[in-house]
Amino acid sequence: MTNKLPLTARETDILAYIYGYTDDNGYSPTRQEIAEKFKMTKNGADYFVLQLEKKDKIKIVGSKWRNIKLK
Repeated sequence: MTNKLPLTARETDILAYIYGYTDDNGYSPTRQEIAEKFKMTKNGADYFVLQLEKKDKIKIVGSKWRNIKLK
């Protein structure tokens, strides 16, 4: 099963950031905000978000900027 795949250290850090950001603000960060926080490109942030979804840690809903839902 996909959700049994372990998270990398980077994925763990990004997931923790998403949880903290969502808890503090009431909505998820954008890919750009993730990219700025972790000093990567927006495409890099998108890659990690997709990996977290693949590993069943988050859900991407719709195509809006703040479309990350926590599981």
